[in-house]
Formats: sequence, C-alpha cells, structure tokens
Amino acid sequence: MTTFAKTIFCLVFFLAYTIQGVTGFAGNVFVMPVGTHLIGLSSSVAVLNALGVLACGFLAVLNLRAVDWRELGRICAIMLPCVALGIWLDTVIELRVLLRIYGAVIVGVALYNLLVRERRFLPAWGQVAVIAAAGVIQGMFVSGGALLVIYAVQRFRDKAAFKATLSMVWVVLNFAYALVSFGQGYFTSDVVMLVLICIPLAAAGTVLGNRIEKRVSQEAFLRVTYVLLLVIGVLLFATA
Repeated sequence: MTTFAKTIFCLVFFLAYTIQGVTGFAGNVFVMPVGTHLIGLSSSVAVLNALGVLACGFLAVLNLRAVDWRELGRICAIMLPCVALGIWLDTVIELRVLLRIYGAVIVGVALYNLLVRERRFLPAWGQVAVIAAAGVIQGMFVSGGALLVIYAVQRFRDKAAFKATLSMVWVVLNFAYALVSFGQGYFTSDVVMLVLICIPLAAAGTVLGNRIEKRVSQEAFLRVTYVLLLVIGVLLFATA
C-alpha cells in the first residue's frame, strides 16, 4: 500500500463522509470504488467498516433524539442475514464481475432517483425486497445505503429522522461486519494505520456535513449526490 494510494484514499474519504454528514448515507458508495482500485477490496472493506462505526456513531449521537427505533429494528432484522449472504458471495464471485454488478447497481439507483419525480410507494413485499437487497450489497461492498435510501425516502418524512436512523443502521451493521473482517485477518498494520489517519477526517467531515445540512435543502443536495453516483457507477462499470 503506497503513500500515494493512502493519500488519495484519505482525500476521497473526507469528501465522501462530508456528503454522508449531510444525507446520512452514500459515504461508502463514493469511497469503495476508489478504495478497491487503490488498496484492494478486503482492505477497503476493513477500513470502511471500522470508520463507519466511528463516523456514523458520531453522527447518530449528534441526532440521537431523531432516531426512529422501530424502523431501526425492522431494517436491521432484515439486513443482517442478507449481509452474511453478501459476505459469502464475495468469496465465490470474481472481483471484476463484482465491480460490474456494483457499478450497475449504483447506476440503477441514481437513474431511478433522478428520473422518478413522484415517489411510488412500494407494497410491503417490495419494501422487504429492497431492504434485503441493500443487505446483500452491504455485505459485498459495504455500500448498502444506495439501495436502502429507496426504502427510507418512503418511510421518513422528516430529514432529521432519515439521517439519524440510517446512521444508526450503519453503526449496527458495520460493527457486525468489522468483527467478521477482524476474524478473517483483514486488519493488517497498513489497514490499522489508515483507520487511525482517517478518524480525524471522519470527525471533521461529519461535523462539516452536519453544518451544511442546516443551510442546504436535502432535496437539492440529494440531486447532486445522485448525479455524482451516476458518474461513479458508469466509470466503475466501464473500467472493471
């Protein structure tokens, strides 16, 4: 893991977690494609899980009163077993194929949210399916937020509850996955060093994003986020 790779990873990480400080999601979606190419899939997973617990935990604490605990329990109950399935799929599918799947998912989510002006409410089975799919993608790429937001925008009318509850979801899921990564030996000395470097970046990005969120409408910021996701998804699919 070169110094250049670590530096670029840290810069992208700070930008991504500033965005997550505003929206409550999408941080890992931005970091993961870059991290996979720079430091490898397993190292990226380990770093993002550890930092996800810290950064999302900090964001959740800042907005603890807004957490919808009932929704949190429902989401985690569905996603956790699906995360385990995603972790297993990582071991049996070739990396190039995984990255193309990832790129296609990101493009699909971005286009859906950019083109569908009126939110179409999914039936109960459709909501469960979206949460389950988010769990699988979380297990494969630590990036289930891109799908979970499709469910979340239907369930949360208050942006504070939206951000706080999703942040708490990532605390639970990232902590569980971090334990798995530790058991698999992914927390090498390089990974631990990168985690330590990124801790102040996560704190600074989260605080900055939290301040931006109070000045910018979430709808406007989400549209910018989806345009960026679309670009990332296309590039990821094309270069995999």
